[in-house]
Amino acid sequence: MYKVFFNDSTIHIASGNDKSFKNNITDNINLFSYDFVNQLVSDIESGKNGADFLLVNQEINQLWKQFRSYFKEIKAAGGLVQNNEDSFLFIKRLGVWDLPKGKIEKKETPENAAIREVEEECGLTNIQIIKPLDSTFHIYRSPYLPFPENLVLKETKWFLMKYSGDEIPVPQTEENIEEVHWFAKSEIDTPMANTYRSLQEFVENTVLTI
Repeated sequence: MYKVFFNDSTIHIASGNDKSFKNNITDNINLFSYDFVNQLVSDIESGKNGADFLLVNQEINQLWKQFRSYFKEIKAAGGLVQNNEDSFLFIKRLGVWDLPKGKIEKKETPENAAIREVEEECGLTNIQIIKPLDSTFHIYRSPYLPFPENLVLKETKWFLMKYSGDEIPVPQTEENIEEVHWFAKSEIDTPMANTYRSLQEFVENTVLTI
């Protein structure tokens, strides 16, 4: 199953109905006759509150491929960085807590992009990748593309990273980063109270397993 965040809503793409998925809006998608993405975007953007959508087709790979074809795709990479005190590194950008991440450049591997973004945005060096983590997906409208063809599907590839130095983090202000801060596990609720829904779920699920 794939999970995509869009505004305050989530879109689940699955091969069958999940009985644990409650209070949902479910569409059994016919891949060849139903313009499901346009209708879905309209429903989400016109709704006042977030909703959960479950799109179902036994050919999940075809469904996912067709779903993606409606968007301009951007690949990004970032890191969940842990130090020797088992604290985690967060950045505050435009008043919202986030993890360091950025676009993968041409001919750049996700691993190299993730390390570069952490080093640039946080002013740290000698970051080491421990292991890959789950990707996150979210949709947004780009202000740089003409409406209505400006829907972007962004996949962020995440990596668990280790930092063992003693440098003081420095925010990359030219990227609108206001603050870089280490949070202990017991303090994770602080950034999670002011972050994006997709990141909140990702961090809470990941940190609990480390």
